[in-house]
Amino acid sequence: MTHGQTRLIRMALVAIVAALSMVSCGEKSDTVNPAAFARGWKKYDGVNFTLYAPANSPRPRRGLEATVKACDDIYDLVARELKITTDHDIKIYMFTSSEDCEAATGKPANFVDGFTICTKLGAPLGGLVAEAVCNSIDPEAKSFPLIRDGVRNLFDLRDVNVQLEAAARRDKSSWPTLENMLYKQSCDDKDVYQYASASFVAFLIARYGTDQFKMLWRSVLDLRPSIEKIYGGTIPQMEEEWFRMQDRLAKRT
Repeated sequence: MTHGQTRLIRMALVAIVAALSMVSCGEKSDTVNPAAFARGWKKYDGVNFTLYAPANSPRPRRGLEATVKACDDIYDLVARELKITTDHDIKIYMFTSSEDCEAATGKPANFVDGFTICTKLGAPLGGLVAEAVCNSIDPEAKSFPLIRDGVRNLFDLRDVNVQLEAAARRDKSSWPTLENMLYKQSCDDKDVYQYASASFVAFLIARYGTDQFKMLWRSVLDLRPSIEKIYGGTIPQMEEEWFRMQDRLAKRT
């Protein structure tokens, strides 16, 4: 049997176990059950995180311990920037590949499920950590895809001037209007959307503060009325103010 055949069989078995674990009354659960795929995995403890990795992970123990330390550093950044902390121990399940993650969980690789992060070796962790911490605002809140994407992208791009980069991309034909972002939560150009969503969330936090951001995160209204009620402006007014901040901050560099 070839290495490729062995790998396919292993992935199929993992998928079967995961699927069986998620079946309840004939329906597939939205919640991932790590116990279905993490038996025998190694455990690495941090201050705010516990990381689990397969026993045969190609990354050495020292590297995984460094990853946990890096996540704790990102946690401190999120706590400082967003004024959010959590008493929950955030668990990270780090697969060796996207394929393994998808086969085991039944979801796209690199996602957050409450206070559980499922990802792969080498994937950016800043945004995943930020999203998991933000879930402590209200563990039951669904929030909005645009706002979750914006938080994740903002902290994945934490070493970048997102307003400068967003302003540089705003003249592209693929730049989405705020109206479009509210409902489509994306655009055809993934690079543009990454900076647009990060820039918009950064604008909300910088301009209006973290209290309103937390209200938006847990709002049960649709996104448009939530923004208009919490921030007191129409969508065109918010977009104009957002662009003004973009241009102002872009000129500082």
